[in-house]
Amino acid sequence: MSIELKLSRINRVYRPSELVEGKIIVKSVSSISHYGIRIAVDGSVNLQVRGGTAGVIETLVGAAKPISILNKIVELRPAGKIASGITE
Repeated sequence: MSIELKLSRINRVYRPSELVEGKIIVKSVSSISHYGIRIAVDGSVNLQVRGGTAGVIETLVGAAKPISILNKIVELRPAGKIASGITE
C-alpha cells in the first residue's frame, strides 16, 4: 500500500486566508478497513535578522527555537473501507 499527498500547487508556502487544496491518493492491492482518515497540519516560523551585525538580538534569535503558529487535525473520512486499486 502507498499513500501520496498531492497539493494543488507546487509552492507549499501559504499565506493567511489562503486555502490548502489537494488530494490524497491511496494505492492498495487489496481492500482495507480503517478507523477514519485524518490529516494533521503543523506550521511554525523561524525568526531571522536581516542586515548588518545585530549583536545581542542576532545572538538571541540564533538560539531561538521555531515558534508554532498552527496545529490542526481535520477528519477527512469516518471509519470505513478503502477498495483495492487507486482511491483519491
